[in-house]
Amino acid sequence: MADYKTPGVYIEEISKLPASVAPVATAVPAFVGYTSKMVRDGETLDPNTPVRITSLMEFETIFGGPFPEDYAVTVGDPSSGETNPTVAVEADPPGLSPYRLYYQVQMYFANGGGPCYIISVGTYIETDPIPSNISESELISGLAACEEEDEITLLTAPEAIWLDANGRKKINNAMLSQCNKLQDRFAILEAFTDPAESPVDDGSNFRDDVGTSYLKYGSAYYPSLESTISFFYEDSDVSITDNRGGASSGFFHGNTLNELIDGSKTGEKATGSITIDDNAKIVGDSFLLNGIEFKIVGTASEPREVEAGASAAGTASNLESAINSAGVGITASRTAGSDQVDLEAASAGNSGNAITLEYIDGGTGKAASLSGPTLTGGQSNIDRTLYSLIKAELDKQLVTLYPSGAIAGVCARVDRERGVWKAPANVSLNLVEEPTKLLTDDEQASLNVDADTGKSINVIRKFQQKGTIVWGARTLAGNDNEWRYVPVRRLFIFIEESIQKATEPVIFEPNNANTWSKTKSMIENFLTGLWRDGALAGATPEEAFFVKVGLGQTMSSVDILEGRMIIEVGLAAVRPAEFIILKFSHKLQEA
Repeated sequence: MADYKTPGVYIEEISKLPASVAPVATAVPAFVGYTSKMVRDGETLDPNTPVRITSLMEFETIFGGPFPEDYAVTVGDPSSGETNPTVAVEADPPGLSPYRLYYQVQMYFANGGGPCYIISVGTYIETDPIPSNISESELISGLAACEEEDEITLLTAPEAIWLDANGRKKINNAMLSQCNKLQDRFAILEAFTDPAESPVDDGSNFRDDVGTSYLKYGSAYYPSLESTISFFYEDSDVSITDNRGGASSGFFHGNTLNELIDGSKTGEKATGSITIDDNAKIVGDSFLLNGIEFKIVGTASEPREVEAGASAAGTASNLESAINSAGVGITASRTAGSDQVDLEAASAGNSGNAITLEYIDGGTGKAASLSGPTLTGGQSNIDRTLYSLIKAELDKQLVTLYPSGAIAGVCARVDRERGVWKAPANVSLNLVEEPTKLLTDDEQASLNVDADTGKSINVIRKFQQKGTIVWGARTLAGNDNEWRYVPVRRLFIFIEESIQKATEPVIFEPNNANTWSKTKSMIENFLTGLWRDGALAGATPEEAFFVKVGLGQTMSSVDILEGRMIIEVGLAAVRPAEFIILKFSHKLQEA
């Protein structure tokens, strides 16, 4: 109380309301993996630096884009009845890169994600992008860096799936161990999808990839997903093998995709020839070059009339001179004494292809021959049609992703729209074509419930007219009635963390009834609000929760002497209706 010494009117504000509990964020994932770069505001970041982002654009600014894949494209002649050439695509070298963190973050934002943390453990090894480049020790270090950020509530390490079974087990256990240690986050694990194994065997193998401790702090999802995202590539990294015949024979062989449209490839000039076969019959015949007529006559009086010579070679010589003088875009040449006039387009590419060559018999019988109905070989150095065909095939190379990014996004969306107590299940996934394995009810049963280990695996399934749906909401502690369900575990994390932060100002306050009452009221008000929102079960707040604190209730005199203030909170968390059972029976007629 103030020491009043001067006469006057004084104002004192008296606090009557207890402090409030501010709810913490519930779905802020950490993505641990490899990126293209690590640069923020012009400065290179150290590996394992947690960086908070709020959009994919921000990710691209700091960490770059996806890994650029190399492709080998083979172009062949059109199939029977088709006009377009065939196009075959394969990765070069075989097998696509394991660097897929960018796509996971893209999937996260597409499925409703908000703020998240990126922990880049290193940059891509572009010269040899193979699964063995994914380092167990680097991922472990990246996970350890997550402990520095209190805001993180979900842990993912998507690229750990490329490790061997022993490596995956170490990463999984490290994630669960961190969640147990900090008690403020939840791990999203992934079951390896082996194309050669059945879903039951995949489930059994995954259960070997996870230890037996701290299972309530994580959940697993299966199988991998065929996304609608195309692998990223640079046109300059797409090599072309051109196996076509005919006029386009091997023209783009050895080129890269960008050279089909940038004009960097040197075009070829069209070529052809005219041969005077019977000089005695040649008078009256005509040659049309690009629609311009050159007529063989006995005595020439017009510029494009060609005087017949005494021999075939003489006529060919006169024709050569007339063509070169006419300026029709064709250069004529002839070997001395030859009766053949060789023709070459004055320019390469499309202009060469545009020049036509035609022979017209004057009525005395065929006296000359051409190398073809048109000048040949004038292939354009730009082929937009072929470019589009190849791009269309490359766009069909879709990224296969494991579910962690999508599930993290679903958690964020469901938490925002419904609340953390709503199971992140029975929700469709965006940017997903379908799971890589389509499971039946019987196959899911063995994954969802495991009587031996309790390690439940949540299945993602495709249903007719519904799309791809998350069809499970169990933690790895599937045999634990308290912590069986994901929303129950995450709700407790949310409440525990919120109350913990709200009670920090109470530290070093007098450990007496006044403090106990204020703290209890603060917590009860917070829990009452959650009960009204539907997070807690019960017809009344008394049925939904209890808060106990005080001497003789939660503390003894010794506790107070030793500085302990013990608060006990009990919660009746709502649980998901996993099995809907409809019971029907006959009712006897009463009238």
